[in-house]
Amino acid sequence: MKIHEEKKGKATVFALVGRLDSSTSQDVEQQITGAIQGGTKDVVLDFTSLEYISSAGIRVLVHCHKEIEKQGGHIYLASVPKPIENVLYITGFLPYFTLFEKPNEAVDALNQEEGH
Repeated sequence: MKIHEEKKGKATVFALVGRLDSSTSQDVEQQITGAIQGGTKDVVLDFTSLEYISSAGIRVLVHCHKEIEKQGGHIYLASVPKPIENVLYITGFLPYFTLFEKPNEAVDALNQEEGH
């Protein structure tokens, strides 16, 4: 698993590459929650190159969602492959997230949010 972090305006984009599972979830969670605790309020998770997500990966997403809500921020998902979208739907967590077709669309939406 590789994570590419990039600041784009008010949004921070985390591009996840590989598999988000029990062997990689702790590092991903630490990097994203570290940014949130450091003041990042708007996050885009770019799933363009995410191949797989396990229940441990879903737990990371939900935990990051809860952390960013405490800060009054938003977490958007972009380029979510259909199988991963289906996993989020089946587990009941899809409503927690706003999905965008492309990362730049999610970034634009966050950068245009009122009050930011």
